[in-house]
Amino acid sequence: MNSDPDRYGPPTEDFSDSVADRLSEAPTDERVHRVALALTEPTGVSEVAERADCSPNAARRHLARLADIGVLERVTSDPDTFERNESYFEWRRLNRLASLPEGERDRRLRELLSEDAAYRDRYAVERPSAVDPLSVAGDDDHGDAEQVWLDCRNWEAIREEISDLRRVRRSDSIVDEAV
Repeated sequence: MNSDPDRYGPPTEDFSDSVADRLSEAPTDERVHRVALALTEPTGVSEVAERADCSPNAARRHLARLADIGVLERVTSDPDTFERNESYFEWRRLNRLASLPEGERDRRLRELLSEDAAYRDRYAVERPSAVDPLSVAGDDDHGDAEQVWLDCRNWEAIREEISDLRRVRRSDSIVDEAV
């Protein structure tokens, strides 16, 4: 399984209070940016302003700037609503992985493939979506439903990173062949 849980696993401490304190002390643009990163569905300027504790005009200005640089997408303009631009975050994730030394990427891929195999063995299915947390919860091998659900979320993240690492490897091969 995961050889370094502090590096890749979910946090074991509740940081919500310290995050709230830091957010309240941050400049307006940073508060809006942090709120914007969590916009997974179209959200209006006034709601962002409320979450970021700023005026709607300040929120609108910062949201428009984030949309201009591609972090957000403007979904509607009357009223203004925004959501995360998932393509931007995918590009950032792939770019981060591509910047790792090839040996580090290969090591990480081997580690993730091993973790994926361990989850397949543990739950006797090929993918996390095939696990029903309520049906396997409570037995000696899997723990309670919440733990099974957390395992499935982690397993999904592992599979996504495996896919991303393979995409980076393929794009490297395409570039090498073109040169």
